[in-house]
Amino acid sequence: MSCLRAQVIELSSPVKLSAKASKFKIIGKNSDGIIVRLYGTEDALQLYTDDLRLSASKTLDFKNMDGELQYVLLNKTGAVVFYLQQDRKYSVLFAQPLNSKFLEIGKAIMIDTIFDRKDLVAQNLRFKSSTNQDYLSIYYPFFSGTTVQEIQFMALDQGLQKLYKKTVPFNRGEDELELAKHFVDNKANSYLLLGKRDKQTFTTRFDVFSIQNNGGFFTYNIETDNKNFGEVNVELDNKNEAFVVTSFYDSSPGKNEDAASGLQYNSYRTGDGQRIAAKTFPFPKSFIDDLTGRPANENPKLFTFNIKKNILRNDGGAMILAESFIRDTREVSAPVSPMNIGMQPGFNSFIRSTIFQFNDIIAFSISPDGELVWNNILRKKQISEDDNGAYSSFLIMNQKDKLRLLYLDEVSASASLNEYVLTSQGEYTKKTIASQENKDVFLLPKNGKQIAPDAVVIPSYKNGSMQLMKITY
Repeated sequence: MSCLRAQVIELSSPVKLSAKASKFKIIGKNSDGIIVRLYGTEDALQLYTDDLRLSASKTLDFKNMDGELQYVLLNKTGAVVFYLQQDRKYSVLFAQPLNSKFLEIGKAIMIDTIFDRKDLVAQNLRFKSSTNQDYLSIYYPFFSGTTVQEIQFMALDQGLQKLYKKTVPFNRGEDELELAKHFVDNKANSYLLLGKRDKQTFTTRFDVFSIQNNGGFFTYNIETDNKNFGEVNVELDNKNEAFVVTSFYDSSPGKNEDAASGLQYNSYRTGDGQRIAAKTFPFPKSFIDDLTGRPANENPKLFTFNIKKNILRNDGGAMILAESFIRDTREVSAPVSPMNIGMQPGFNSFIRSTIFQFNDIIAFSISPDGELVWNNILRKKQISEDDNGAYSSFLIMNQKDKLRLLYLDEVSASASLNEYVLTSQGEYTKKTIASQENKDVFLLPKNGKQIAPDAVVIPSYKNGSMQLMKITY
């Protein structure tokens, strides 16, 4: 006899956000509790207990901190905050250990001195933690005009000891860094992948900069076989020491109409870029018919979807999630007001709005040998205006044998929080979790975070206040 356990929902008290720290981000959870960062022109950290009581809050104002806070690294207890002390011609990166109440533990540790303009340093330092949380990779690009001449890489261990510092030549345009993908594996090897579309073949090649844990450096490239449609997703598979690259592809490169003809899945060894697997899965006509609800032509294609997440399995397989996204603008006549009532006849005043649509989700299951096992379409429709899609899309909760995808059924204060539960066999159910009106919240699901195998925390922003909702299954 089995018993289904209902989820438990808990809410924190609302926190009114100040003008100096009007943004927020859930950093994660450690043994102290759930840590939230409030930021803007000043930074603060908040600690919530498991039952969402605010137990500590501290504005970060260290004696030698006159630059921006750069990164917060959680330890099992306490945290390390990375910040800048800046002069006009150089910046010093410090790491300050904090205890469970965000009080300073000893003096700040000087990590590195970067000789460059203070504004460039503050905007371009990049941090990445390894999956096992044992290592932190940091890189910084040195500019000359619009060209990046070289990149400096560093890696730190949990004790903030520098494992290596390596400056490598780059000599490329700054635009090539905009979509760069930064990784550090569980052995402290750092990688920077730079994607560039070939103008002749329309394929995407990634130049891989590899900095080894002994300070060694080499480059190689990996390339897809087909023209990519939309964004290319890259994940680091630590267990199998591989990059897994997934994207939709267009079987008609060079044509005027960009669209996806199918899904392509590739994996490459991190050590040298040698390809391990390469598979393409053309969309069958029946799949497009089912997705659109109408008969497709003999060359079925997908137009608005992008790969959202590639969830790697321990056996080398993957679950790939894609989401439909449309961004559009519209103009409507402005209502008569004192601001436009005096306009000349024949002239109209218009208001321009940006419309965001986050719609259906497609889930693909890939076996360890790169075969498509199943795919499913999960229906949703989210439309909003001039909000940058903040309340749209979905949160992924990974429970190993199943995924929970949490989302609002519409973008409004009266919406409900829904979820799809998707099993590893491709079966799914849909249900309503909570009414926002009953809870007096306006949730931002995609900004939520999984904090335990059976729990997620989702922030709410309503009437200038931030609030947390915790869901435990």
